[in-house]
Amino acid sequence: MRRLALVALVGWTVACAARAARVPFGNLEAGLEPFLASHPLDADQAIRADEIGRTATASYHVVQVRGAERPHRHVTHDITVVVLRGRGTLRLEDRALPLAAGDAAVVPRGAPHWFASHGRGGAVALVAFAPPLDAADSVPLNGR
Repeated sequence: MRRLALVALVGWTVACAARAARVPFGNLEAGLEPFLASHPLDADQAIRADEIGRTATASYHVVQVRGAERPHRHVTHDITVVVLRGRGTLRLEDRALPLAAGDAAVVPRGAPHWFASHGRGGAVALVAFAPPLDAADSVPLNGR
């Protein structure tokens, strides 16, 4: 009976183990890990964003965050964030939203926000900007 319980526990654990995120789009066709290996976050960088594709209505970016972003808002863009790896807290207006791989969040244009990653490896997200991001649109928040 103990052996059957152990086999069931191991089987359940393997079945529930997180798998690597797949995003077969743009520059991620080969997979997330090869993309990150060829687009490393420098030792002194807290955030790196790389565009991987665009349509007429949105641009798509892989964003890596180690530590925390500075509080900011976007004047002309709505953003949708899907966490691909890691975890952290999204501060959105007056709320603290814990996010982990597989979670998504929407940040309406003009909403004050920032993300702080937790853990040594940082966090990686797929971020969609609507309309497409063609120029800098990050306005720092005063006093933070």
